[in-house]
Amino acid sequence: MLFNRHLDTDMDPTSNPKLAYSSTPRHRLCLGGLLLLFAVVIYRLPHSGTEAMAVHKAIVDALVAGNNWGRQALVGSMDYPVLPSLSLLAAELLAKILRLDGQRLLLAIAQTWSVGYLFRITLRRRGWLAAPLAIALAILLPQIRNSFLLLDPNWITAVPLAAAFFHLMLWHEERGLRDLIMIGVHCGMLSLCGFGPALIGAVMLIVVYLEIRKINASQATDDKAKKSAGLRSLLWASFAYGAFLWLLWNWLVMDDMFFGLRDAWLRADYVLIGDLCKHAGAAFPITLTLLLPLIILMLKSDQKMVARCLLPPVILIPIAAMTSAALGVPQTGLIPLAAILLLAVFILVFLAKFSTQPARISVIVVCVVIAGLSFWQPLPPDAEPVAEAQAPSRQEILDFIDQYWPESRTVLYGVKLPAVYPDPEEKRFVARLDYQEADFLEQAQDEQLHILVPPADGVYYPLVGSPLAEIHANGKPWLLLEKQWPSQWQLWRCVIPAKDESRLDFLR
Repeated sequence: MLFNRHLDTDMDPTSNPKLAYSSTPRHRLCLGGLLLLFAVVIYRLPHSGTEAMAVHKAIVDALVAGNNWGRQALVGSMDYPVLPSLSLLAAELLAKILRLDGQRLLLAIAQTWSVGYLFRITLRRRGWLAAPLAIALAILLPQIRNSFLLLDPNWITAVPLAAAFFHLMLWHEERGLRDLIMIGVHCGMLSLCGFGPALIGAVMLIVVYLEIRKINASQATDDKAKKSAGLRSLLWASFAYGAFLWLLWNWLVMDDMFFGLRDAWLRADYVLIGDLCKHAGAAFPITLTLLLPLIILMLKSDQKMVARCLLPPVILIPIAAMTSAALGVPQTGLIPLAAILLLAVFILVFLAKFSTQPARISVIVVCVVIAGLSFWQPLPPDAEPVAEAQAPSRQEILDFIDQYWPESRTVLYGVKLPAVYPDPEEKRFVARLDYQEADFLEQAQDEQLHILVPPADGVYYPLVGSPLAEIHANGKPWLLLEKQWPSQWQLWRCVIPAKDESRLDFLR
């Protein structure tokens, strides 16, 4: 039988000639040099701004300024998850030391880190001549290349997926304890990368768990197999810890363990199956075509287990993209995951050994067709703009308010809206993650306040069940609509007079 070695935590990689290429210091130095060159090239390339980067940058600036909204937004939304924000914060701090651009630095590190895992696994299996396959594909295929040009902090999400693929390949051959634990760790990191990546990580863990169960059943009489019974708990520990930590942060910061899920729940409440079908075009068609080579790999190659583990993201990424479009929420991390997944499947086909020559020819033909589709559809799907084009400008709002209320501040609710009008020091714009009427009225007694309400189109808040949707439609008894733009943006003023500004204060 193929790959029938038992669990061995002390295996020396140099004992296998297939895995000995990167063991010498010279080879490691060359590998590091090539990846450093790739990172420099990525950093210098022109990139397209994304809404995700604008929002995460606003969160990071608020955290650095000690703004309470920054702490709330860090954990209070699945659309803009924890790991990209923390990674951007670390990149910004490092960029200040190196005098570089933090956003580009994060992108260069994340993309190089991801491609580096694919580079290393090819290097271990086929040597130096074929090792740069991942880099070559990332440069040659237009859809992948254009995905690399998006200034998206969610590229950090691709690192755990690439790392999980790397350790899956090693565990498939060596059955090493370290690789199995690292699979669990990297899939667990996906739990902090948004709903779609978290679902992909959970289903991948289920497939690996079933594989371990099958191996234990086939080796039930072996002593080493009995010693591996606790590995399933280790496999799930990181994912469970990440999910629990996110829920705990929501409880401590927002006083509601499930606050981060509330927005998605409100949006899902009015989305029908027909709406999902209308947004089928938002799915990733090239990702779906990867089902064909994976099916051939599962039937006719020596990489059946790895192919089975890559099957969940191939299926879930298009479904998550279609669902996100129907809900009107960002496709968090899906573009980077799709790009790395496409590279990983191509590399798996290249590294696999097939039982028959027709199977090899068939899978190569399928991969060539998929590569051709990348040329036919060269743009990455749904690269969101940085901000709404119809939103009134910051200066326009301030000029209007300062005519009558020069000291007034404008309250912005949610995660996306404060990113359109960033003000970490809250001199003129006050950011709040959730609408609390009692807190607003209490603050309005100390100062004059305005509220900026975006149009009820589902972009900035759900159409049903949102307090902002109610204000946009009906207002409040203590709010006065001072201005409404043709794009349906509204500016409301709180009519409760601040302290010491009314001659009737003695009647309070």
